[in-house]
Order: sequence, then C-alpha cells, then structure tokens
Amino acid sequence: MEKKSNVDIGIGVNLMDVVEGQVLRLKSGQTGKITENMGDGQWVEMRFDGEDEPRLVHSQDIDALV
Repeated sequence: MEKKSNVDIGIGVNLMDVVEGQVLRLKSGQTGKITENMGDGQWVEMRFDGEDEPRLVHSQDIDALV
C-alpha cells in the first residue's frame, strides 16, 4: 500500500491582511518585500534582493510573514 502525504495548500499567511512593505518568506527560503497586494487572497507582487523586477507570488509558495 502506498503511503499518502498531506497536501500543503499554503494557508499559513492570510494574504487579505498583508500590506505593501511587509516581508514574506517563501517555502524555498527566499525572502522578499510586498510591492502590491492584488486583494484576491491568492497573489501578491514581491521584490526580491538581486532581482530588477518584482514578480507575482502565489499563496501556495509562501511560508510565513517575517
């Protein structure tokens, strides 16, 4: 019988409550600053050190508010 694992749906941070300027840590360990909250509870735009352009990040990729 195959062992089943839990599904991580990335609900550790309520994206309806985060605002521009706050820092989030991704599950990859990378941290970045929120530049825009789309207001849909699923997506935020973040800027990461060493990157020229901000990028969209989905809630499933977010680990915690730093």
